Formats: sequence, C-alpha cells, structure tokens
Amino acid sequence: MKIKAFTAVLAAALLSSCGSSMGTASLTPKSSETSVTAASQEKQPPKEEGSSEADTETTTTTTTTTTTTTTTTTAPDEGNMSLVTTEAPKDQSYYISDGGFVVAYSGTPQMRAMEQYFFNESASYALAGNVSSYAEAVGDKTRVYLMVIPTAQELYNPEGLVNSTQDQSDCTLEIYSNLSGVTGVAVNNILKKHKAQYLYSRTDFHWQPLAAYYSSKVFAETAKVDFPLLDTYTMKKREGFLGGFYTLSGITELAQYPDDFYYFCPANMDKVKVTVYDRGFNNGYESVLIHEENSVDASYMMFGTDDAIIEVDTGIKNDRVLVLFKDSYGNALTPFLTQSFSKIYVCDNRFFEINSVEFAKKVGATDVLFAFNASSAGNNDRVALISELMNR
Repeated sequence: MKIKAFTAVLAAALLSSCGSSMGTASLTPKSSETSVTAASQEKQPPKEEGSSEADTETTTTTTTTTTTTTTTTTAPDEGNMSLVTTEAPKDQSYYISDGGFVVAYSGTPQMRAMEQYFFNESASYALAGNVSSYAEAVGDKTRVYLMVIPTAQELYNPEGLVNSTQDQSDCTLEIYSNLSGVTGVAVNNILKKHKAQYLYSRTDFHWQPLAAYYSSKVFAETAKVDFPLLDTYTMKKREGFLGGFYTLSGITELAQYPDDFYYFCPANMDKVKVTVYDRGFNNGYESVLIHEENSVDASYMMFGTDDAIIEVDTGIKNDRVLVLFKDSYGNALTPFLTQSFSKIYVCDNRFFEINSVEFAKKVGATDVLFAFNASSAGNNDRVALISELMNR
C-alpha cells in the first residue's frame, strides 16, 4: 500500500506565538545500586521534597555506590488525594549546561535538569498532517488519537525563563487544531493540576509513572474504556535513581539529590501475557509487563525495550485492541492500560520495519494512539517516520 506523504509547509492559518526551531535529546539512565527491601504505608501519592500543604488547581561529586530501597505499598485513592503545591525555591537561579540543558534550583532538594523546549512549526504542522493521513488510510472503523506529552520545562520552568519559553499547552493545541479524523488527547492541564506530585524525574529527562497514570486516564476517558483508580495498583518505590542528565550529560551536582522512582503494578499483572517480537513482528518470545529485576540505574527501562514490537494480552474481554506508536515516554503508559484494552501492541517508530497501516489491520486494531513527548513532536525526522512507515 502506498500512501501519499504529507508535505510540511507553513500555512498562513498557523498564526502562533510558539516560534520556530527545535531541540531534542535521547538519554538512558546508568548508575550502580545496592538493593534493600522494606515495607511501609503512605496515604498520599508521592510529592516532591519541600512541599507545603496549600491547595491549588491550574487549568492552563561523583558517587561510587547508590543505596536503593524498594518499598511496596497500596497506591493511594486518587479520589481522596489532597492537592498540594510545591513551594517555589526562593533562589530561582538556573544555568544552561554545556549540553544545552536547563539546570535549575541548584543546592535545593528541587534541583533538576530539563530539556529546553523549542516549537518547530513546520514539523508540528507535518505531524498533524501525517497522523491525519494515517487515520484516513487505516479506515474509519479504527479510532486514531494523538497525545503530545509535555516535557518537564512546561511545569517546572524557573521564573527567569518563563517569558522566553514557548507555552507547550498552546503549541500542542495548535497541533490538535490541524488534525482531521484524529482525536487530540490533551494532558497538559491534568499534569499542571498535579504538578506538586512526583511527575517528572529531576535527574532524567523522562516523566515519572504517576504522570503517565494521569495521562492514561485522560486517554481512557477519551476512548470510552474502563479505567481503574490509582488505589487498585500496588505502588513501589526505588530510592537513589540518577538518570541520564547525570550519567550521560555529566551534570554531576545532581548526585546531591537523587530521584526516587515510583512505579505502579496493575491488579491483573499476573494474568497479563507479554510476547516480544522483533522489528518485523517475527520470532516472538515470552516476557513480562514490568521488568522489576532491573537495577535502579535502569528503572525507567523496566517498562520494556524500544527495539521491539511488544504484544500485551491483558485477558480483558472487551474486543478493544490498541496499537501504541510511541517514543520512550509512551513506555510508561502501557501498565495503566492493561485493564482498558483486550490487547495492546507497543511499537516505537524508530525501530519499526513493517507497514504501519497493514500492521494495524493485521492485529485488528480498534484504536491507534500516537504518543510522543513535545520535543519528539517537533523533531523533523521522527515526524517523517510516520509517513515513511505507511509506505513501507
């Protein structure tokens, strides 16, 4: 099957204050660990250190050994959660690292590194067009969605950069406004509402699983599928996580305040059957939903590899089959959707070697979700892959 590629052109209709140009980074955590198992009870979902109890709602140096504590608890009931706001550090200092990353709030428990966000107008316009072309090609019996996931700078930008940084919410809505036959899944507001909780790692460029939970909830509501509350999951905590900003980008001062890493095991995890296939959807072998055996330095990698096609048979009998085309941010969505779809196919465009339209038809997809972080959404090569895979 040959599908006409969407041409990235600037249109007069795209009037935006988002600007142009883009920046991306691909980092994988790496460190060392010693594991200790403990048990405790927590009444609230994780929040960042230094939090106050004020309620809020918003709609718009080197170390050689890291000690890790793995704590297992029942996750809190989201319905009973109090929303707290993280008290902004008095010192709003920041600097730009040699690698081009923002390093903010040095010397405080809220110190973090962040990718800089730059809106790429032509790539974003092409993203909307390519996903719309995919929806047309796969047919109207398959629902197609696009989720653009904000990066940490959207929530934790220091004051001195606010006026010079494009608003990711506005830029994402601009992308969604150009979709045809595709539903945009807007998650910025719910993440802003819960920003005081542990939503993004401070030492790694990925989000935390709790942010993926809230985003999965928005998607499930949009797709009109069942979605369990947070208290049905088993929450586990790992201490001493130093992610890619530390290990690969060399921002060593982050070792003063390593991350905690919280993940959530669904109630049906023991019933889920996972098969991992190669890039051509061949040579499958049995695997697991969450690789809890991973060391702390590979905590985010516990959700599976990018270099494969992963089939998740959830045991849910609702005849809804989801194909998830994603970047590494999308990996954390899967555990939260195992009680919403009967099967899930997790695919990374960068390592996918077959025709994406024919694949969705072959597996009987009722739903296709494209989920990319905001930097990937502005990456010309990543966006072009959507079109290329339709013609493969």
